[in-house]
Amino acid sequence: MATELLQHLMERSSELTPEEKQRLARFLSEQATHVNGDEENGSQHSPTIDPGKGELSIAWLKAHAFEYAGQHVALDGDQLVGSGPTLRDAQAAAKSNGYSKPLLVHVPPREGGTWGGW
Repeated sequence: MATELLQHLMERSSELTPEEKQRLARFLSEQATHVNGDEENGSQHSPTIDPGKGELSIAWLKAHAFEYAGQHVALDGDQLVGSGPTLRDAQAAAKSNGYSKPLLVHVPPREGGTWGGW
């Protein structure tokens, strides 16, 4: 029965968008961790660091900052995974979308905002 269910799920997954597939993959990965008991044993997985994600996030910010001026955004590479008026709101939105460790950024307001620096 499990083999039939797996085959059915794999066939149905072809109907998902790329973002939905990523979310499903994260969900299944987390479920596998719980089943294997890794979290119960206290072992922690180091997140895989993708050096290109930072560059993708910067490119996304350059292209979309005007749309989110004055807000906080949560990014996974060049993908917006959450946003809100506060950092906590953006983080909560990202978490509800399956992203536990997004890049959180405050997008400065368009005009009249404060800026600190030299």
